[in-house]
Amino acid sequence: MASGFLRPNSGVILEGDIDVTASSPDKRRMGVVFQDYALFPHLSVIDNVAYGPLMRGFRRIKARSIANHYLEIVNMKSAASRKPFSLSGGEKQRVALARALATEPDYLLMDEPFNSLDAALREELRREFARIRKSMGITTILVTHDQNEALTLADNLALMRGGRIVQAGMSRNLWENPVDLFTATFIGRTTRLQVRRINPETASISRVETDAGIIALDNKFCSVDLPATLIVRPENLQISTGGQTGAEIEGRVAETEYAGGYWKVRLSSGGKTDLIDCNIPGPLPPRIGEKLRLSIRPGTARLLHGLTEG
Repeated sequence: MASGFLRPNSGVILEGDIDVTASSPDKRRMGVVFQDYALFPHLSVIDNVAYGPLMRGFRRIKARSIANHYLEIVNMKSAASRKPFSLSGGEKQRVALARALATEPDYLLMDEPFNSLDAALREELRREFARIRKSMGITTILVTHDQNEALTLADNLALMRGGRIVQAGMSRNLWENPVDLFTATFIGRTTRLQVRRINPETASISRVETDAGIIALDNKFCSVDLPATLIVRPENLQISTGGQTGAEIEGRVAETEYAGGYWKVRLSSGGKTDLIDCNIPGPLPPRIGEKLRLSIRPGTARLLHGLTEG
């Protein structure tokens, strides 16, 4: 809809203050990078990139000059004479980006652009794209199912469910302050513990009872009705050294996974839907079945209404 290939059933599409809802794709200032590259197989790299300027009315020499400029930006100038079939996946994606930029759009739409690449190349191109976008200052809509990609690249992140935006804002805010349980469990790993009772203790503190322990929380985080789930991100848990009453939970190790320099550890804790996810450094993982006691970094636990499914 943003690029004009589909017409919305309701609402409007604005480019700045301009209503482009009824405008055809060629009338919009939107460059598109497709997931499958969509390069013309019979054209050379430079002619693929020059295609947009040619369609905008530039003569061939000028169009090729523009193409060369953008191929240099994406480090593909040396491949100008090659055909798409001779390029690797990463090279094709660079050419596809150059082709979109060569139309000199006001906006860029990228549809899962790194999805078909291997992990190392995906990370390299993400960094390269972040550099290019920052240097050009072009507003970009990036569609992705890769949470790391979204969190890494987005200045503003919108999480969608069933065609509606569930939460939007800065990436860090969605990570640290999810508005609901769907957002908390969809974005990244998180501990989730069913809340049995919430017992007010003072004017500012309540005791939250779970099968993994009783946690003291600021009342500003406790204004939810049962059923409710307590959530904590893995980086906010560490092996307890004792003496932190009211900020500890425990469970038995169920799964371990090496993540390069640390272990992703999942613990079970009584309830069928209860999961504790934490990161533990060290050369060896904890033993399966071992009981661990973990302290929660103050101010990082949250209560959200609802329960997760097992």
